[in-house]
Amino acid sequence: MAIRARTDRYGIAEWFGTDPANLDKRERSNLYLHSQKGHASRLPCPFQQALTPGAQCSKAGGVCSIRKYEELPSGSARTIDDEVATVCPNRFLGQADLLRWAGEVLLQTSHPIVVKEVPFLAKAGASGAGAKGEDSDSGRATGRIDWVLVHPDISSPLRWCAFETQAVYFSGKAMESEFKSWKDAPSRSSPFPNEIRRPDYRSSGPKRLAPQLRVKVPELRNWHAKTCVLVDRYFFNQMGQLQPVIGSGDDKLANCEVVWLVADYSSRSQMIRGEAIYARLDDSIAALNATESIGKVRFEQSLIDDINDKSRLGKKVFKL
Repeated sequence: MAIRARTDRYGIAEWFGTDPANLDKRERSNLYLHSQKGHASRLPCPFQQALTPGAQCSKAGGVCSIRKYEELPSGSARTIDDEVATVCPNRFLGQADLLRWAGEVLLQTSHPIVVKEVPFLAKAGASGAGAKGEDSDSGRATGRIDWVLVHPDISSPLRWCAFETQAVYFSGKAMESEFKSWKDAPSRSSPFPNEIRRPDYRSSGPKRLAPQLRVKVPELRNWHAKTCVLVDRYFFNQMGQLQPVIGSGDDKLANCEVVWLVADYSSRSQMIRGEAIYARLDDSIAALNATESIGKVRFEQSLIDDINDKSRLGKKVFKL
């Protein structure tokens, strides 16, 4: 008897803040309704409530995170014990505990004042960033810091740090068909993802985050301000080896340019504090960009797999 090869695919881990595997068909139908384009009302985002009570989900489709599923002989699926990948940056805001963590590490306070989307970059030659630093028709403000954390004692000198969050994008087809699969699946069971999708670390890290750090950190360093970057464990594990700054706690903070905070998902799907790594900018960029050849054997096997996969003919593989 032939042994059936295991099939793994990424699918929804959290949908509008909820694990859909724990929901019945009525509850999933409600989420499906709100996931549709043009729906008049939006569901609240549970992760923004600590900062903005009543805040609604602003992410199209409402997917907060994704994870791997294994296909079962029955056609349903079960989760694989891999890291959950965060795809919405608002997921980091749950209970504001990770913001407090950043305040404790960089500002020695668990009660920082939090300022959202602060204008920072301006077009070269612009005379200022507008009366209140906001975007204008002239486009003078062209970049922002996600969050700025300020020590509650705002007397001079002001103590603050930049705080960036980085989720991961995903590649593959849009999620609409996945929403329908969850709506139609039996209550409290998981459908196997119907399309191939995967976290796209390259677009999220080297292509987006690295250039942002390259521009922002040197200027902030000149202002004697630190930059904090919050990522989840999945994202951090995709990076190359990050060379940390060595020394005592105070020395590490004094000598670093970027503090990486790595959050974990608990067994109850809560995002919790993980580890803090103190690093220099160049070492951070090197870790973000680290790549290596997959090797000739693996490369050629990937080619053969693509050529033999009939579903990819005319989409990814073309015979002339």
